[in-house]
Amino acid sequence: MEREPESREPRQTVRAGWVLCPVCGRGKLLKLRPDTAVRNLPVKCKRCGQETVVNIKAPEPASQGTSA
Repeated sequence: MEREPESREPRQTVRAGWVLCPVCGRGKLLKLRPDTAVRNLPVKCKRCGQETVVNIKAPEPASQGTSA
């Protein structure tokens, strides 16, 4: 019986507004702003040389409605 490959993406670690390399944990891959959205962006770590595909969802905007 063949085992299907895992479709889970590695979790991205974000510290102080930077996405860190999931392999070495030390390389800064991208600087994030609060409204950043990225899909299937390949980035390469300068420290370990590993290439990773990054997916980041933008947060949903806060409601501007007033309650009466």
